[in-house]
Amino acid sequence: MIKPKDSVIKLRKLKKIRRKNLEKNFLNIQLKGQEHYVFIKDNGKAQVVYEEGRWVAEHIRTAILKFNYEIDKIDKLLIKDFTDNEIMEYEKTS
Repeated sequence: MIKPKDSVIKLRKLKKIRRKNLEKNFLNIQLKGQEHYVFIKDNGKAQVVYEEGRWVAEHIRTAILKFNYEIDKIDKLLIKDFTDNEIMEYEKTS
């Protein structure tokens, strides 16, 4: 089996770090104190779960749209697109 290049491994780990940071921000800051359940699907996107007949607040819908947009962008990122903090976090873990 062929071993992937170091840059490929680094990019994968950086993407994982970005997803983790986005999810942490989304759940702990954007939706803190909200009475809706948020389900993170296998592809990393968020989906709101609410009881039938109840409306989702506009800022929750906006937060979910922004989060899913950022998740979609991750697959297209290159190493140069990551922040210094994310690169420092990667260097701590490697």
